[in-house]
Amino acid sequence: MSIDPAFIFVAIIAGPLAWLAIRDHRKLRASRMGLLDDCKRLFNRPVLTHGGDSFPSLSGDVGHHRVDVRLISDTMTIRRLPQLWLQVTALERLPDVTGVAVLVRPSGYEFYSLTTGFNHVMDTPPSFPREVLVRGENPRAERTLEMLTEPMAAILSDPTVKEIAVTRQGLRVIRQAGEGRKGEYLLLRQAVFDEAAVTATALEAALAEIDTLRRAATTKKQERTYA
Repeated sequence: MSIDPAFIFVAIIAGPLAWLAIRDHRKLRASRMGLLDDCKRLFNRPVLTHGGDSFPSLSGDVGHHRVDVRLISDTMTIRRLPQLWLQVTALERLPDVTGVAVLVRPSGYEFYSLTTGFNHVMDTPPSFPREVLVRGENPRAERTLEMLTEPMAAILSDPTVKEIAVTRQGLRVIRQAGEGRKGEYLLLRQAVFDEAAVTATALEAALAEIDTLRRAATTKKQERTYA
């Protein structure tokens, strides 16, 4: 039985291309795994894990607080390149806080958002960016928002910030860590993020913002208690 020459030609071409695709995919995944390595030195006994997409997560104690750091690859953006979000969460009980969250430039596809999980919609403070969604746990969140408006506005002045949340379970700031390379996304639908490594200095800045939110949420409560 003779073999079609066209089949042989396709096999000769496809074989090396498949090998290159596999090699590039492995290289891409390997490049993702070390994106949080510099941040480990801030943690006491850090725990570093990797998801199925090879993006890392880092958790442990920073000072007296339990901190969780994640990199979230978002390819569900509309009319935009893929986004890589840095999610920094301080996990702690704030029983006297009524949850409030602010989402910048909402599209309705933010699968990682806490804001969309709250039902009480609030007016946007004048000091906030225009394209934001402000929601709370219930109507009592209006008071929480009043307490946090000033520090939240300062954080939101950074255009890379995507979400701020203060809840009974902790505090969170999400900001852009990278944007996907256009060529790979348009041709191969791969999310390649150049220079997306998070430095310890950048994480310290995010933790300082969270500390400012914490002080605003708890100090105002103490002032009301002792007034």
